[in-house]
Amino acid sequence: MLRGNERKSIFLDEEDKLKFIDILLQKKEGEASLLYAYCVMDNHVHMVIHEAGQLLDRFMKRIGITYAAYFNRKYNRVGHVFQDRFRSEPIDDEAYLLSVIRYIHKNPFGPEQSLSPDYLWSSYPSYMGYNDSMPLLPEMEDILVRFSSDRKSAQQGFNEFHLAEEAQHLFLDMPDETENAEDILKSFLESQAWSMGDLKKNENQLIVKELIELLIVRSKISGRQIAQLTEINREKVRKMVVSLELLT
Repeated sequence: MLRGNERKSIFLDEEDKLKFIDILLQKKEGEASLLYAYCVMDNHVHMVIHEAGQLLDRFMKRIGITYAAYFNRKYNRVGHVFQDRFRSEPIDDEAYLLSVIRYIHKNPFGPEQSLSPDYLWSSYPSYMGYNDSMPLLPEMEDILVRFSSDRKSAQQGFNEFHLAEEAQHLFLDMPDETENAEDILKSFLESQAWSMGDLKKNENQLIVKELIELLIVRSKISGRQIAQLTEINREKVRKMVVSLELLT
């Protein structure tokens, strides 16, 4: 997920939304990144992406830089367009993959609203054959055949799946309130079966970066505060924050 800086709208008209989708399709470079679903809202965008020949970090950075340049030029502005670094979470199985795709497609609509083919800035119309200007990608076809080998039957099953009741799950939605940093640290250590000392081990630094990102994004604390909380050298924390492209 990418969100507008300060939660402000970054897709102000139809042209902006179509421009982002065009950039998204350009930067995926065929099968270098597989795009299973997307939905562009006024101040954020959701995507389901599979790394292939192009690393996710590189893909998202290229998208962000290109759209920010377009947006700033069009509206005669300077500065950040997107809030912090993109957020992501892994999809581990097929059931979860389909649930995330459904959630993304239903994101523009309230709980009492139905999916509409008139919302053209998601991949749902492409799946359903409603949008001739946005053809179905090969990886999206791979999703449809999970419902049926016959295209019309597959689209019917895909649509029925979207209409089915589902457990409420926010996925990557970002709550307005911040989380307690100490609770995040405690939960992280428990999930890794680590002690505080394990945070300082060189072989664990890639995983420690994940913790630092969680602390900044969810609790909004500074690098200095992270160093105090985790007892990691402040300069080491600073370098990790820089490598993650997160602001403190």
